[in-house]
Amino acid sequence: MAAGATTKAKRGYTRETVKLTKNHVNKAERMLLDGKVPGRGMEWGDTEERGLTLRLTPQALTWYLRTRTDTVKLGAYHLLDVTQARFAAEKAKVGLRQGDNMKFEMSVFHNIMARTGGDLEVVGDVAFPDRSEPPPVPSMIRRRNGPWFWEDMIEEFLDYKATKVEASYLPKYAKYLRHPGYACLEGMLVCTISVERLQEIRDEIIANYSLSTAARCVNQARDAFDWTWRTHSGKSGLARAEEKWPMWREQWHVEYKSGKRKHTPTLTELARTLALAERHRSLGQTEHGTSAGTLGLLWFTVLTGQRTGQVAKTELDQVGHISQDAGVPGGDWVAVTWQGPQMKSRRQHVLPLPPAAWRELEGLLAPARAKSNRWLFPPKRGAGHASAGSMNQVLFRLAGKRHKQPDPKRVSPEEPIPDLLTEHGIRKWTLHDVRRSITEFLVNRRLGGAASAILDHEIAGAKDLREQTASVTRLHYDTAQRIALKAEGMALWCDALLAEVERERASLALQPLPAPRARPKRKPAKRNPGRPRKIAA
Repeated sequence: MAAGATTKAKRGYTRETVKLTKNHVNKAERMLLDGKVPGRGMEWGDTEERGLTLRLTPQALTWYLRTRTDTVKLGAYHLLDVTQARFAAEKAKVGLRQGDNMKFEMSVFHNIMARTGGDLEVVGDVAFPDRSEPPPVPSMIRRRNGPWFWEDMIEEFLDYKATKVEASYLPKYAKYLRHPGYACLEGMLVCTISVERLQEIRDEIIANYSLSTAARCVNQARDAFDWTWRTHSGKSGLARAEEKWPMWREQWHVEYKSGKRKHTPTLTELARTLALAERHRSLGQTEHGTSAGTLGLLWFTVLTGQRTGQVAKTELDQVGHISQDAGVPGGDWVAVTWQGPQMKSRRQHVLPLPPAAWRELEGLLAPARAKSNRWLFPPKRGAGHASAGSMNQVLFRLAGKRHKQPDPKRVSPEEPIPDLLTEHGIRKWTLHDVRRSITEFLVNRRLGGAASAILDHEIAGAKDLREQTASVTRLHYDTAQRIALKAEGMALWCDALLAEVERERASLALQPLPAPRARPKRKPAKRNPGRPRKIAA
């Protein structure tokens, strides 16, 4: 097409291909400001830099790079002149070939443009590095000698933090410092990061995630900056920053206060959930059903209120019969014993179980017991034990949610999983909430001391004499497990829960089961043309 030819683009823009000059930009700006943009708008394609496009719409005048497969927004007309726009388009083509995140790259480009006054030589070296060659300064050398990029500061801080927190907690702590919201800071020197940019990131995390997530991200990153300023201000480059650290501490903040969780599921909600989990062992044609070990684990947690990590690792040899001499009201009681290292309190804990509760558990677990002669809650497969996470997945699935992403091999979309909890009038609850349910149930029967003993914690504001002496007794007779007090509370709670479960089972049995969901069709497997097809004999 000859230069200067005008055509009607597919999207309704009037398009002209010319050698773009400042006059074209000025003309388009006047049309925008005067409100005289024809139709959907106009586009001018540059003959000097193939793909560079100046697009005018009734709302904006913007530079773009258009290729056969991608469109990259280069920036508004007032941020780039024609020379700078050609430069950005040229570099953006290289970024696309390298598979770079162009939204991030253009953000860095505009940041460096603003700081250098549009010096394209400096901008090109910093904003558009050539990733086809190894970086001139390896990260380990840069971390040792400085100055630090954002990611250098985070990794150095996490190395320091690893000496202060438990190894199992470090990944949970690190995920907020490596949050996707901070991806735009990668490759930026910490001394060039402004308060304005940090506030923008905070607002984006609030908008795209949650206020609590933003609070954790900001607080932990502030700790990283604080540690860097305190111990490595010279090496990191913060000592030479235009905006000093105290300013960041005062101007980068999230107004958030976590509330204490108070949700207490009722006895009926817990019993109905157990009955639903039994009836709906699988909610889809292609999903794994709930294993006996996982269902038993869920039952045991609701029956006893014990912490899930402690319960999941319970071994068979920790369970044994307990005699009436120990304080239980009758025969056939069993007791589960956890040693100090297994408990959060680091104290040995013995918990008696009523016969009816143990029979319920054994009915679930006995068929799966052949697969494990070690763990109380055997896995569906393998040599380990049922995991605490598998219980959370059961509750997640009953609430109509999926843990896994949709299978890309399926031709038809997956049907939504029904939210059985909401359908049956059950508020969402977590496994830790059971502890509040047991406590409330027993406190209302003036057995708060029994709840304290069962759950291995203290009850504030005790009224009953047994509650008042529980803590004192523990101080002087730590080996005395208060079996009689625990058994009294366990008998009341377990009897009430089992009776409620029976009522819920009977109620659910009157309701017809929903029709099985259709098995989703999968895409046919691609056959390797070089592999001979098997022929049936």
